Amino acid sequence: MQKFAKKIILFLFCLLIPALVCAQDTQEKTLVVYYSRTGHNQLIAEKLAKKFNADLERLIDKKNRAGLIEFLAAGKDAVSGNTTVIDPLKHNPKDYDIILIGGPAWNGHVTPAVRTFIKQNDLSGKKIGLFSSCHYIGVEDALKETANLISKDKNKQFPTLPLKEHEIKEEAFAKKIDSFYQAVQETK
Repeated sequence: MQKFAKKIILFLFCLLIPALVCAQDTQEKTLVVYYSRTGHNQLIAEKLAKKFNADLERLIDKKNRAGLIEFLAAGKDAVSGNTTVIDPLKHNPKDYDIILIGGPAWNGHVTPAVRTFIKQNDLSGKKIGLFSSCHYIGVEDALKETANLISKDKNKQFPTLPLKEHEIKEEAFAKKIDSFYQAVQETK
């Protein structure tokens, strides 16, 4: 009887292995793409990467954005809708099912690095989630602008995670990450 039970267990185990392998193959691959000048959006991106079990892609703007004069020029570039030169990507967005894109809101606009990424990559057919942060106002406008860069359909809605700088340090931050995760997962 023991030999028979062992054979049944071995048989069932052999049936389970292909099912487990198939389940892993169908899991959606996620990439978190972000630009961060001061580190706030890097923190958000790292939390999202952990939640989504995702790869991280930091956008490196070749233009110096540090310092007061450069900060003012960065705001002007964002308002003007300028692109910039970014370092080559380490990950190919074509290899991912879900792409989360984020960066700071500069004067209510998307940063040149994020704009450049969107313009350089075909994101059609991907599940997209957008995140952004700002000090006080403009984050919703920047997210709307980002969505419009991705899709010419002005009615297209993407899950968004708008954050004010102080919210990144609050307990509610984890709940917002969870809600964003759920919204992205429910996207078709």
